[in-house]
Amino acid sequence: MLRSSRLTACLAAVSVALLSLGAGRSVAEEATSVDVLGKAKMSVPSEFKKSEKKSRIIEHEFKVGEDEKAARLTMMRAGGGVQPNIKRWKGQFSGGKEEDQKTETFKAGPFEVHLIDVAGTFAESMGGGPFFGGKTVQRENYAMVGAIFESEDRLYFAKMVGPAETIKANREKFVEMAKSVGK
Repeated sequence: MLRSSRLTACLAAVSVALLSLGAGRSVAEEATSVDVLGKAKMSVPSEFKKSEKKSRIIEHEFKVGEDEKAARLTMMRAGGGVQPNIKRWKGQFSGGKEEDQKTETFKAGPFEVHLIDVAGTFAESMGGGPFFGGKTVQRENYAMVGAIFESEDRLYFAKMVGPAETIKANREKFVEMAKSVGK
């Protein structure tokens, strides 16, 4: 009987210890870097909090900012060409100032990185995904900064969309994140 109670006490202690290892750790603390096509790691700023993926095609999703001012950062493998994807992303926006619409290219690690900035009214697709229609909600004063990582055989997207002020406040962190694949 004494042996049984000691065993029960030991099992209870082990259970508490195992539970405490996960206690207090949010999903955001689990990932500080992501794999990009098996060719490089990308360092994600600690201010970008890991969040639940809203689609199964998304590999990683982060929340940038707080409450109704939060932006959504998604990362995933992709296909198609660079220019058709840039055209599609720009086509999701209307209006906006000309100086807020720009594209630049730089080399980082094994990738040619295409950085895209767009601002204006964002036509957010609710349901359906990027290719399958669904309800569209017009989000005024929104912006996007996206990076297309081009390798010889695949593309990888990192795309941050949300209120313009949140995107502008976090753009440099996003750019440094994109450049981190070269470090």
